[in-house]
Amino acid sequence: MSARSFCTVEASTKRNADLGSGRTGAPATNVVGLLVTPLWPVSREIVTVAALNSPREFKECYHVPAAGASLPDVLEGDVLVHGGGEYRIAYVGEWADGDVACLTIVCQQIKGT
Repeated sequence: MSARSFCTVEASTKRNADLGSGRTGAPATNVVGLLVTPLWPVSREIVTVAALNSPREFKECYHVPAAGASLPDVLEGDVLVHGGGEYRIAYVGEWADGDVACLTIVCQQIKGT
């Protein structure tokens, strides 16, 4: 069984536009139709690898592309829109499912002010 079978949630990402001179614009949709796993508590391994100070505030999900597909343009600092919530991406790491490159995405929920 491939890890791709666990990717059951369709998500998207937003990225702030670069306005130049160190200024950024409002987040705009960047990637759509990103199949990921549900959000899960962060594993101990990821806490160590990503050097998270407060792991209880973070969640992780995984993206496994279809065979032959390239990895999506997902970067730290982007916003993951997942299940109606928005989460700031704190860490993106690559791993392999056999010979398929995959992503671990660690994010923190954006809380209202």
